[in-house]
Amino acid sequence: MRRALWLVVTAALSACPERKGSVDENDPLIRKLKAEQERLAKGGAPGGPQGLSPLKEPPQPLAEVALQPPDMPVPLAVKEGAVTADGVTVEPRRLETAQTISGPKVKLSTTERFVRLVVTVSTTTERSFDLAKATLTRGAEVYELARDVQRVGQGSPLVATVGPGVSQDLVLYFEVPPAAVSGPLRLVLPSTKAPLEVPIL
Repeated sequence: MRRALWLVVTAALSACPERKGSVDENDPLIRKLKAEQERLAKGGAPGGPQGLSPLKEPPQPLAEVALQPPDMPVPLAVKEGAVTADGVTVEPRRLETAQTISGPKVKLSTTERFVRLVVTVSTTTERSFDLAKATLTRGAEVYELARDVQRVGQGSPLVATVGPGVSQDLVLYFEVPPAAVSGPLRLVLPSTKAPLEVPIL
Protein backbone atom coordinates (compact mmCIF):
# COMPACT_ATOMS: atom_id res chain seq x y z
CA MET A 1 0.00 0.00 0.00
CA ARG A 2 2.79 2.42 0.96
CA ARG A 3 4.77 1.60 -2.20
CA ALA A 4 1.69 2.17 -4.38
CA LEU A 5 1.06 5.53 -2.73
CA TRP A 6 4.66 6.66 -3.33
CA LEU A 7 4.29 5.71 -6.97
CA VAL A 8 1.17 7.85 -7.28
CA VAL A 9 2.86 10.79 -5.59
CA THR A 10 5.94 10.41 -7.77
CA ALA A 11 3.86 10.24 -10.92
CA ALA A 12 1.94 13.37 -10.00
CA LEU A 13 4.76 15.50 -8.63
CA SER A 14 7.77 14.32 -10.61
CA ALA A 15 6.53 14.67 -14.15
CA CYS A 16 8.91 15.30 -17.02
CA PRO A 17 10.52 18.78 -16.87
CA GLU A 18 8.86 19.94 -20.04
CA ARG A 19 5.43 19.21 -18.55
CA LYS A 20 6.14 20.58 -15.09
CA GLY A 21 4.18 23.72 -15.76
CA SER A 22 1.04 21.70 -16.46
CA VAL A 23 0.75 20.57 -12.82
CA ASP A 24 -1.70 22.74 -10.92
CA GLU A 25 -0.28 23.09 -7.40
CA ASN A 26 -3.70 24.23 -6.16
CA ASP A 27 -5.46 21.12 -7.42
CA PRO A 28 -7.13 19.45 -4.39
CA LEU A 29 -5.83 16.02 -5.39
CA ILE A 30 -2.26 17.32 -5.78
CA ARG A 31 -2.42 19.04 -2.40
CA LYS A 32 -3.80 15.90 -0.80
CA LEU A 33 -1.03 13.76 -2.31
CA LYS A 34 1.65 16.19 -1.18
CA ALA A 35 0.24 16.23 2.35
CA GLU A 36 0.23 12.43 2.39
CA GLN A 37 3.81 12.36 1.13
CA GLU A 38 4.90 14.72 3.92
CA ARG A 39 3.01 12.70 6.53
CA LEU A 40 4.63 9.45 5.43
CA ALA A 41 8.04 11.11 5.53
CA LYS A 42 7.35 11.95 9.21
CA GLY A 43 6.60 8.32 10.07
CA GLY A 44 2.83 8.27 9.75
CA ALA A 45 1.05 5.02 8.98
CA PRO A 46 -0.31 4.64 5.41
CA GLY A 47 -3.96 5.57 5.00
CA GLY A 48 -4.47 7.18 8.42
CA PRO A 49 -3.67 10.19 10.58
CA GLN A 50 -0.09 10.99 11.50
CA GLY A 51 1.26 8.81 14.27
CA LEU A 52 -1.49 6.18 13.91
CA SER A 53 -0.18 2.77 14.89
CA PRO A 54 -0.87 -0.29 12.75
CA LEU A 55 -3.81 -2.40 13.79
CA LYS A 56 -2.92 -4.86 16.52
CA GLU A 57 -4.01 -8.47 16.67
CA PRO A 58 -6.71 -9.08 19.27
CA PRO A 59 -5.36 -10.62 22.50
CA GLN A 60 -5.12 -14.41 22.60
CA PRO A 61 -5.39 -15.28 26.31
CA LEU A 62 -5.19 -19.04 25.79
CA ALA A 63 -2.09 -18.74 23.62
CA GLU A 64 -0.48 -16.51 26.25
CA VAL A 65 -1.22 -19.10 28.96
CA ALA A 66 0.25 -21.89 26.84
CA LEU A 67 3.50 -19.94 26.33
CA GLN A 68 3.99 -19.29 30.01
CA PRO A 69 6.41 -21.39 32.09
CA PRO A 70 4.98 -24.63 33.53
CA ASP A 71 2.12 -23.73 35.84
CA MET A 72 2.65 -24.79 39.44
CA PRO A 73 -0.53 -26.40 40.87
CA VAL A 74 -2.12 -24.50 43.76
CA PRO A 75 -3.26 -26.77 46.61
CA LEU A 76 -6.55 -25.99 48.34
CA ALA A 77 -7.68 -27.27 51.71
CA VAL A 78 -10.51 -29.79 51.33
CA LYS A 79 -13.26 -30.48 53.81
CA GLU A 80 -12.42 -33.25 56.24
CA GLY A 81 -14.72 -36.17 56.78
CA ALA A 82 -15.95 -39.15 54.80
CA VAL A 83 -19.39 -39.71 53.29
CA THR A 84 -20.86 -43.21 53.41
CA ALA A 85 -23.91 -44.40 51.49
CA ASP A 86 -25.00 -47.69 49.93
CA GLY A 87 -21.90 -49.49 51.23
CA VAL A 88 -19.54 -46.95 49.64
CA THR A 89 -17.31 -44.55 51.58
CA VAL A 90 -15.75 -41.55 49.85
CA GLU A 91 -13.27 -39.21 51.56
CA PRO A 92 -11.69 -36.11 49.95
CA ARG A 93 -7.89 -36.14 50.08
CA ARG A 94 -6.40 -33.45 47.85
CA LEU A 95 -7.56 -30.62 45.61
CA GLU A 96 -5.29 -28.63 43.30
CA THR A 97 -5.94 -26.02 40.64
CA ALA A 98 -3.80 -25.02 37.65
CA GLN A 99 -4.13 -23.38 34.25
CA THR A 100 -1.87 -25.91 32.51
CA ILE A 101 -1.80 -29.69 32.65
CA SER A 102 1.19 -31.45 31.09
CA GLY A 103 1.36 -35.07 30.04
CA PRO A 104 4.25 -37.06 28.56
CA LYS A 105 3.65 -35.62 25.07
CA VAL A 106 0.82 -33.09 25.34
CA LYS A 107 0.19 -29.90 27.30
CA LEU A 108 -3.32 -28.50 27.79
CA SER A 109 -4.02 -24.92 28.87
CA THR A 110 -7.16 -23.04 29.87
CA THR A 111 -8.12 -19.45 30.60
CA GLU A 112 -10.23 -20.83 33.45
CA ARG A 113 -8.98 -23.43 35.97
CA PHE A 114 -8.24 -27.13 35.84
CA VAL A 115 -9.13 -28.91 39.07
CA ARG A 116 -7.36 -32.11 40.12
CA LEU A 117 -9.35 -33.90 42.80
CA VAL A 118 -8.20 -37.01 44.68
CA VAL A 119 -10.71 -38.97 46.76
CA THR A 120 -10.28 -42.27 48.59
CA VAL A 121 -13.04 -44.81 47.95
CA SER A 122 -13.71 -48.01 49.88
CA THR A 123 -16.63 -50.43 49.51
CA THR A 124 -18.13 -53.44 51.24
CA THR A 125 -18.64 -55.20 47.91
CA GLU A 126 -16.90 -54.88 44.56
CA ARG A 127 -18.15 -51.76 42.79
CA SER A 128 -17.56 -50.12 39.43
CA PHE A 129 -17.78 -46.36 39.08
CA ASP A 130 -18.53 -44.55 35.81
CA LEU A 131 -16.26 -41.57 36.34
CA ALA A 132 -17.30 -40.07 32.99
CA LYS A 133 -20.55 -39.14 34.73
CA ALA A 134 -18.90 -37.64 37.81
CA THR A 135 -19.54 -33.91 38.28
CA LEU A 136 -18.60 -31.01 40.52
CA THR A 137 -21.48 -28.80 41.59
CA ARG A 138 -21.59 -25.30 43.04
CA GLY A 139 -25.17 -24.36 43.74
CA ALA A 140 -27.02 -24.73 40.44
CA GLU A 141 -23.78 -24.83 38.43
CA VAL A 142 -22.60 -28.24 37.22
CA TYR A 143 -19.13 -29.04 35.85
CA GLU A 144 -18.59 -32.31 34.04
CA LEU A 145 -15.45 -34.41 34.07
CA ALA A 146 -12.87 -33.02 31.62
CA ARG A 147 -12.16 -36.19 29.66
CA ASP A 148 -9.24 -34.85 27.61
CA VAL A 149 -7.58 -33.52 30.75
CA GLN A 150 -8.31 -36.79 32.53
CA ARG A 151 -6.33 -38.61 29.85
CA VAL A 152 -3.46 -36.12 29.55
CA GLY A 153 -3.12 -35.71 33.32
CA GLN A 154 -3.14 -39.50 33.76
CA GLY A 155 -6.19 -39.54 35.99
CA SER A 156 -8.11 -42.66 36.89
CA PRO A 157 -9.70 -44.77 34.12
CA LEU A 158 -13.19 -43.64 33.19
CA VAL A 159 -14.51 -46.93 34.54
CA ALA A 160 -12.88 -47.61 37.92
CA THR A 161 -13.48 -50.82 39.87
CA VAL A 162 -12.89 -51.00 43.61
CA GLY A 163 -12.71 -54.36 45.38
CA PRO A 164 -14.36 -55.13 48.75
CA GLY A 165 -12.41 -53.98 51.78
CA VAL A 166 -9.91 -52.09 49.61
CA SER A 167 -9.24 -48.35 49.85
CA GLN A 168 -8.41 -46.89 46.45
CA ASP A 169 -7.59 -43.37 45.37
CA LEU A 170 -9.53 -41.96 42.42
CA VAL A 171 -8.05 -39.02 40.52
CA LEU A 172 -10.51 -36.79 38.68
CA TYR A 173 -10.01 -33.67 36.54
CA PHE A 174 -12.52 -30.91 35.92
CA GLU A 175 -12.42 -27.52 34.18
CA VAL A 176 -14.15 -24.72 36.11
CA PRO A 177 -14.24 -20.90 36.23
CA PRO A 178 -12.02 -19.32 38.90
CA ALA A 179 -15.01 -18.42 41.07
CA ALA A 180 -15.96 -22.10 41.40
CA VAL A 181 -12.98 -22.89 43.61
CA SER A 182 -14.09 -20.39 46.23
CA GLY A 183 -16.67 -22.93 47.48
CA PRO A 184 -19.02 -24.43 48.39
CA LEU A 185 -18.06 -27.25 46.00
CA ARG A 186 -19.40 -30.80 46.00
CA LEU A 187 -18.45 -33.97 44.14
CA VAL A 188 -21.32 -36.03 42.76
CA LEU A 189 -20.07 -39.57 42.20
CA PRO A 190 -22.43 -42.02 40.44
CA SER A 191 -22.97 -45.27 42.34
CA THR A 192 -25.10 -48.39 41.94
CA LYS A 193 -28.26 -47.13 43.63
CA ALA A 194 -27.91 -43.37 44.05
CA PRO A 195 -25.16 -40.81 43.43
CA LEU A 196 -22.96 -39.92 46.36
CA GLU A 197 -22.66 -36.22 47.15
CA VAL A 198 -19.39 -35.38 48.85
CA PRO A 199 -18.58 -31.87 50.15
CA ILE A 200 -15.16 -30.81 48.84
CA LEU A 201 -14.89 -27.11 49.76
